[in-house]
Amino acid sequence: MRKLHLSISQANTRQKALEVDVCILLRISFVSHPFSLSSRRSIIIVVKTKAESKLSFNDPLLNLMMQSERQHALFPSPKDSLRPLRNDLQPVIVGVSGGVDSIVLLHALAQLAPLWRLQLHVAHVDHGLRPSSAQDAAFVRDLAQRMEVPFHLAHLDAAALQADAGGLEAAARRARYRFLCTIAHDVTPSDGVPIVAVAHHADDQAETVLFRLIQGSGIEGLAGMRPVTVLDDPALTARLVRLVRPLLQVSRSQILQYAQRHLLTWREDESNLDPQRARNLIRHQVMPLLMRINPQAVDAIVRTAERVAEASERLRLLDEQTLQELALEQNAQRVVLRLATLQKMNAAAVRSLLHRSMDRLRIDLREIGATKLEQLADAVLHATHRSGPHPLGKALSWSIVALEDGSLALSLHRSDALPCAPPGPWLDADKRRQGEIPLPFEGEFALNGWRLRCVLFARQDAPEGWHDNPDRWRAFFDADRIRTPVLTTPQAGLQIDPLGMDGKHRALGDLFTDAKIAPALRAGWPLIVDRSEQRVLWVCGLAQSHAARITEETRRVWMVQWSQIT
Repeated sequence: MRKLHLSISQANTRQKALEVDVCILLRISFVSHPFSLSSRRSIIIVVKTKAESKLSFNDPLLNLMMQSERQHALFPSPKDSLRPLRNDLQPVIVGVSGGVDSIVLLHALAQLAPLWRLQLHVAHVDHGLRPSSAQDAAFVRDLAQRMEVPFHLAHLDAAALQADAGGLEAAARRARYRFLCTIAHDVTPSDGVPIVAVAHHADDQAETVLFRLIQGSGIEGLAGMRPVTVLDDPALTARLVRLVRPLLQVSRSQILQYAQRHLLTWREDESNLDPQRARNLIRHQVMPLLMRINPQAVDAIVRTAERVAEASERLRLLDEQTLQELALEQNAQRVVLRLATLQKMNAAAVRSLLHRSMDRLRIDLREIGATKLEQLADAVLHATHRSGPHPLGKALSWSIVALEDGSLALSLHRSDALPCAPPGPWLDADKRRQGEIPLPFEGEFALNGWRLRCVLFARQDAPEGWHDNPDRWRAFFDADRIRTPVLTTPQAGLQIDPLGMDGKHRALGDLFTDAKIAPALRAGWPLIVDRSEQRVLWVCGLAQSHAARITEETRRVWMVQWSQIT
């Protein structure tokens, strides 16, 4: 490895010669006008040691991006020092609308790509909402061709976006990020991290914080956008995607100055001047007024957002720890919290835990709203008995459920899921739609994490202690009193003659009530029925039929047993 002394010029500053270990030859990059690096050559060096942290460029915007990379690790580091010698670049999808912000982002990343070992892809979304959108797409395509980087284009259905119940802007954003995530998946190896880079900058951050402030956002909303966000919403992406904002520390004026220095051209979006859009009012009217009070208003708001983000992260970690201590169950379907412990907290702490629980369920709090969150916290603090499910949004409900020890718990659960995990085997909606399942006298099958085993044997071969039968999920029947057993679920009007009641019948609803089975569990509770006799043989785990009991005359025994699959 050779030592090389070089000086890198920086406008208006002095910089000492920097000694670095050079892994590859110096690379001097040029791109022809109108997408040229600079009238002055920019020297880009790929280094093996930590010398990169000392590098600076003759452009302040590139230096700010370098600073952001050091602070937030926007792009994954090489796995080993030999990576620069191999052609295993990190794919990065750059969202390029054609506007000045995204054009500058693409140009700047092209300067830093050799240093950061990035393989850039240009992605453009034509929303079809403006007459000039096709020209924008053509402009970005031509630019990608001149840069010799892959280009990806999506055409969206404008009518579908405008008809979306959630609003045009939200629908367009979802469709846009879904496309960017899809491309990131496609171009990134399975063992890599899909990355999407977007051009949000400091002025965007200030406008976002102000917009959320007047919407009544909480602490996470007022923290604004983060330099790195992990996208994990199943509605957007099939696997985690790293969304990075390399320009978040860069102002709009610095972006325009960069574009002018490098003779860049871009497209103008006329909708950015539409006064009917709230963000445009903030940008063109509110921010200028604030800057009359404080010329550094953008910087001040951005600094405040950074401090709020730090406080929000500390609170998140505290909430995560509390949630771990309180949660009786937490998964993609539900979060169950002990009610008595929640009711010892104040309303702010309860709201914060509810918010964190919604995150676990991949629920966007914006779909619920602050008012409903406050109402839920109040209901939780005053709950005294079992209730629910209560809808809280399109995909979320909440319930107060009774635990086996008689205490109560809060369940935040997806609307298509049970408030709490079934205590035993349970047939979900898909299984119930399939209808009855014929059962063999000999054999077994699996059902949602449980196995049902059916065994036929002679009376004298019955296992020892079968009379007491301590296992609630096992039952013994006189096989010759059963003709066509099937597995099914409760239906209206069904009754059972429980063992020990001399043939007297009880409605299944009464049986469930006495056993304190939550109403939400009853629809999928497993029953074994003799279809030919229309007789309930076993309400699994609760009661079996007196008529099919084993007697002194029994010659053959049919044993049915549920067991969890481990």
